[in-house]
This record gives sequence, C-alpha cells and structure tokens, in this order.
Amino acid sequence: MSGVATLQDSSQQHKNQIPKDASQENGKVHRSKSRVRRLINKYISDDFVTVMKMKAWEVLGFIAGFVILNLKAIFLLILDIYHLIIPPEEKSMTNQLVVVTGAGQNMGRELSLQLARLGAKMILLDIDEKHNEMTANEIRDKGGEAHAYTCDVSDQEAVAYVASKIRKDVGHPSYVFNNAGTYEYKSFLAHTPDEIKRLINVNLFGNIWMTREFLGHMVQHNSGHIVCISSVLGFIGRNNVVPYCASKFGVKGMTEALAEEMRMERRSGVRVTAVHPFLISNISDVSPNLKFPWLFEVLQPSDAAARIIQGVRRNQEEIFLPEKLKPLMVFSKALPRKLRRLFGDYMET
Repeated sequence: MSGVATLQDSSQQHKNQIPKDASQENGKVHRSKSRVRRLINKYISDDFVTVMKMKAWEVLGFIAGFVILNLKAIFLLILDIYHLIIPPEEKSMTNQLVVVTGAGQNMGRELSLQLARLGAKMILLDIDEKHNEMTANEIRDKGGEAHAYTCDVSDQEAVAYVASKIRKDVGHPSYVFNNAGTYEYKSFLAHTPDEIKRLINVNLFGNIWMTREFLGHMVQHNSGHIVCISSVLGFIGRNNVVPYCASKFGVKGMTEALAEEMRMERRSGVRVTAVHPFLISNISDVSPNLKFPWLFEVLQPSDAAARIIQGVRRNQEEIFLPEKLKPLMVFSKALPRKLRRLFGDYMET
C-alpha cells in the first residue's frame, strides 16, 4: 500500500510541475517579444528617421560634389587645350619696372636687353659691376632706361640695402626675375663646405631675399610678378651636381608654395612663375652624352630668354625649356624610382 501511495504522490508532483514549466517558458517568449518590439520601436523612432535622412543627404551631397569636381576638372583640361591652340594675350611690358638679377652676362643679359626692347624700365643687379654696367649702357645706347646696382644676392643685408635704394631711386618694381645663379659639376665629396654654402646661398637664398624685399608691395596692391629660374634638376636629382640639385629643388618648392599662398590669400593679381631649363649654352660647360640630343636641345641664352619672357607675359606658372620637357617630367615623377633610373640610363650613351 505504501508503494502505491508513493507512486501516486510522484505522479501528482509531476502533474503539478508541468504547468509551472510551461508558464516559465511562456514568460520567456513574452519577454523576448517585448525586447523585439522595443528594438523595432527604437529603430523606427523619430531620431532614427532623422539620422537616416541626414545620411541620405550626405550621400547625395558627396555625389553632387564629386560630379561638380569632375566637371571643373574637365573644364580646366579643355581650357588648357584651348590655350595650347590659342595662347592667351601677352601682357604689355611698357613702362613696367623690372628687376633682373645676374644681369651682367649670359641669360640675365639677354633677359634685360629683350625686356628693354619691349619698353620695360630695367633695374639690373649683379655682383660683377663691370659687366652689369655694360648691359645697362647697351640698353641706354638703344634708347632704353636702365639702372645698374652692384649686389651679392646671397647677402641678405646687401639685398635689403640695394632694395631700399631701388625704391628710393626708381620706385617699386612690378616684376622680379630671380636669375642669378652659380654651378659646380663634381662629386658631392669633392665640393668644399664653402662651395656648398655658396651654391645654396646664391641659388636658393638669393631668390628668397630678393622676393621678400619686393613681394610686400605687390601683395598690398594685388599686382606683380615673381619669376624664379629653377632647373630640370629641380625635378630629378643627378650625380655630380648634388648641392646644385638641392638648391634648385628648393627654388621649385619655394615657387610652388608661394603661388599657393597667393591663391589662398586671394591675391590673384600677384603671379609666381618657375622656369625649368634643361641646359643653356655658355652657362654650363658640361655637355651631357645623350642618345637622343634632338629631344633635349641645348638652348642659346637669347632663345631661352625669349621663351621665358613669352611665358611670363602669358602668366604661365611653369615654363619648361624646351617645352617638350613638361610631359616628360610629369611622366617621370609618376614612375617608381627604379623605373626612372632605368629610363635615365637608357637615355644616356
């Protein structure tokens, strides 16, 4: 009898447990459904809708901006092609006050003579007093106006002194041609410390000191033009001209940065031009051994000066001499260094 009673009690306990377990399970399901409803309500709330609208506008804004950017790029490309076919009108140089450094010989002399023929009033600077005066006298003999000043452009105090005299004697220049430069062809270790300092001081700091003296008036009146003679070796480094390359890379960087500064300060009337010659006859006594000499012509100073003046009068930001170098330089900079070296070695005999 006791066994039967025990069995009945166990059966009764089991019956009592079934509803309790089912109730717990139903409670879990109910709580899960409640969490789902809360999540749905959260993500379809007003805040969520607002955020999604903002994201949609951001996406549309990005697409619209990208389309406008591409349209502007296409317009600028078409404009460049148009100017290749129909060059812009050249600015008048009549009665413009023009400073040329290194005016005593070679390309500086040619720049001075040709600018004077265009009616510019010339301000000639050179460390070589004799040849500088000869250039000035040649301009005067042909009916032009020329003022000669002896100056070492690497000396900041000397530049400041001469600049103050120019402003007092003649006025504020509208154009500054930073042409003065020096050149050494030998291995890096063969350069003495004094030679390296001289190269950097003349080629780079000469540009900086001259520009700094005359730029302020140009910025104040939003009118003027700074021209700096760099080099193809301001794009590509080569052996035996390490300090020279360093100075010309600096000139290229200076002109690019200064042009950008004028743009950002909304001084569109102040122009900055960098000139990148390959080789100018009589300036360098080094003639490279090239496989295709017709591709890299060595220009005479008179031809180089004429092309520089033409580019400046057209407000070109970069002038390559010869002009065919521009696509080659742009292409070469896009290549990995090993490929540039491969092509460079191939071009030399």
